[in-house]
Amino acid sequence: MINVVLALSTFEPGPEAIASAIGFSRVKEAKLFAVFVLDSTVSAAIFDKLTDIGFIGEKPGAELEAAVSAEYRRQAATTLAEVKQAADAQGVECEIEMVEGDFVDKSLEVVARHAADTLIIVRTRKSFLSRLLTGSGMENLVRQAPCEIKVFEA
Repeated sequence: MINVVLALSTFEPGPEAIASAIGFSRVKEAKLFAVFVLDSTVSAAIFDKLTDIGFIGEKPGAELEAAVSAEYRRQAATTLAEVKQAADAQGVECEIEMVEGDFVDKSLEVVARHAADTLIIVRTRKSFLSRLLTGSGMENLVRQAPCEIKVFEA
């Protein structure tokens, strides 16, 4: 059987990108592994940049960081549930998981663990501010992946 990993993180991937990944898996008769990587550096980087440019005052309190983290987890769970539901509706076998860590490292770990033939990533069109705040691990992932890569624009 062919294994496909759909690696998601940070921003809403968009229904078209998810539908494309599911459609690709259906056509290839592949099992889909959807993973949402909670990149622990994202909220810290955002707070650091916003503090540096004077958008917010001193470092945010633990309550604000906890609220951002909780919302991040909620959005990840919602996105994964939507992927699973859409895959089931298309008759695509799908497993979902949420992991924490660096997007590139964790995506590569999931690819290796499932012996993926294809890695699907979703690249969102980021504004300049978004690129400044969060950067992009996509280029690193594309260079390091040991399998075919499909990039969908969201």
